[in-house]
Amino acid sequence: MKKIIFLFIAILTLVSCEDFLTVDSSTQKTPEDYYTSEEAIRKNTAALYCYPWFEFYGQLMVYAGDQLAGNVYYTYADAGHFYYNKVGAGNSFSKSGWEGLYRVINWSNTLITDMPVVAKANGVAQSAIDQAVAEARFMRGTAYIFLAELWGDVPIIENATALMTSGVPKDIYVNRHTQSSIYRFICEDLEYAVSVLQPVDPDNAPGRVTQWGAKGMLARAYLQRAAYEGNDEYYTRVKELTFDVIENSGLYLLSSYAALFDVNNNNNRESLFAFQCRVGGYGYGNPRNAFWARSSRLGPQAWGGGLGPSISLQEIFTDANDTRRKATFMLADDIYPELGGYKYQITYREPDKLATVVENSNFVLSNFKKYIIGNPDVNGGMVGLDQDGANNLYVLRLADVYLMYVEACIGLNNATDDATAKGYFNYVRHRAGITSDFNTDITFADVLLERRKEFAFEGINWFDVKRFYYRDHQAALDYLNGMQRDRIWAMDYNGPDDTTEDDDYNKQSDAVKYEWENNKSNYYLSWETVVDPDNRAKDGSDRIENILFSDASMKLTLPASVTSVAPILLEPAVDFYNQ
Repeated sequence: MKKIIFLFIAILTLVSCEDFLTVDSSTQKTPEDYYTSEEAIRKNTAALYCYPWFEFYGQLMVYAGDQLAGNVYYTYADAGHFYYNKVGAGNSFSKSGWEGLYRVINWSNTLITDMPVVAKANGVAQSAIDQAVAEARFMRGTAYIFLAELWGDVPIIENATALMTSGVPKDIYVNRHTQSSIYRFICEDLEYAVSVLQPVDPDNAPGRVTQWGAKGMLARAYLQRAAYEGNDEYYTRVKELTFDVIENSGLYLLSSYAALFDVNNNNNRESLFAFQCRVGGYGYGNPRNAFWARSSRLGPQAWGGGLGPSISLQEIFTDANDTRRKATFMLADDIYPELGGYKYQITYREPDKLATVVENSNFVLSNFKKYIIGNPDVNGGMVGLDQDGANNLYVLRLADVYLMYVEACIGLNNATDDATAKGYFNYVRHRAGITSDFNTDITFADVLLERRKEFAFEGINWFDVKRFYYRDHQAALDYLNGMQRDRIWAMDYNGPDDTTEDDDYNKQSDAVKYEWENNKSNYYLSWETVVDPDNRAKDGSDRIENILFSDASMKLTLPASVTSVAPILLEPAVDFYNQ
């Protein structure tokens, strides 16, 4: 046990997650010397708010959470597998995400099972020990929510001595456990967190999970479990939890949707749990500004020009007053004062042909805005040079709790006329700028649509699709297949004022073309399938069938790097509680 704890401490000396989450830099302490005070334990739990999650939130969180859900167009390499619904056992992002989530679990287990013994022997107050265990169990339960929804049956590991190698328990190879077992395990972890954590953190530290965050995450777990098991009692529990958070926490929705994603609003009154990001090098911050921003005009090391909102996502924003659209993705002529007055143009080239900044159109003629905070000169240095933005990444916010209450009122039915649910539903919509009230019964499809608008690019829409699938397999598959993911926008350069195929430089430097390219009436919508982004044909050649989902698509395949080391994971899952 001493070796395990010492290894944990050694790792923590390399990690910090915000100014209030600073880890002791000493590498010479033994476990008995280290867990001598509440402060020492707080420094250990601090690390759980950022670094061990990075391999998950860095990329898989969105590739699986949004690209599979139909929100993101991207076709490059392993990331493109999620767009094409072709994620296999060798996918690198599936592998790294799996490893990241089990790393969180292992770090949590060390605090849950090993820390209390040493801390108690050193005279640390039981209340401080319980607080740390509750935070760790919250983290472990949250990690298992992601694992259960992405892979289904996975191994439950609760022993801190089961060190991980490539996401596999070293020397302790176990069966996968059934998804029902995992839900029960998750709920037990989060129920414990709810029972121990206080409404306000003992040190009033911003970003630390409180009882309200634990209740919100427990509601999410029960919502998934209710749909999976078809249990109306779990929907009742969701209603109780969410109503309590909404009415008694003192939290509220920010008046501006766009302001949620301003780095200066980290740990605002709507945030219930977020990864605490900082400028501090690769792995310590929010990488989205780097790999989502279109070009260096919007961030250092930016390379996200090829990514964009899918056509089906663009199409659901039908209300011109819905401020979520502009805050989520950019369309022609959008201007963003918070990004130094950046104006989005479908194509852009600095006037000088020799200039290095070129922004070419992608295949959806749109780019991301959410989580883009720009270059250091417009955000006070809150983005670094190594994919390390200081803007936090939401895992759970209050708007989610509002909509969970609405869905819980629907329960196993098709719709609800509950007046409180309608009030919460309209409150979320009104914050987005939609002035009209939703007065009819609210259906599950209505909630699904609203959640897609509200949480696009936040990595959780796949959970919504999964709940739809649990309720009605075929209807969910029809929903996914109806998105017609092979559609793209493309620029027709043979426009009315240019019938020649000029080279790219001439296209980009034609002043008249700028205005024409920003007129959406001159776009054409293509039904061609992108087999290779550089090899697409308007005449219909090289087409493949529309990207289709089946039952087999609803779970990721276990990474080959895991099953090759522990082939027992290929055996049928067993019940964790009846082994």
